[in-house]
Amino acid sequence: MATIKIDGRDLKFSGTIIDFILSLDMNPDSFLFLVDGIPIPSDTELNDDSIVKAVRVASGG
Repeated sequence: MATIKIDGRDLKFSGTIIDFILSLDMNPDSFLFLVDGIPIPSDTELNDDSIVKAVRVASGG
């Protein structure tokens, strides 16, 4: 299982990033997902040793 750092928590998950974020009933467009500081697409399949940082993005108008 991969570790996903989101909102101050470290959560474990297997599958894709989009499956993870939808399982939390959150909008995937509200986050930028990084592995080693590099943005990755939300359809990325997570590896067991992955550490993903989910960064909330904001937009205004």
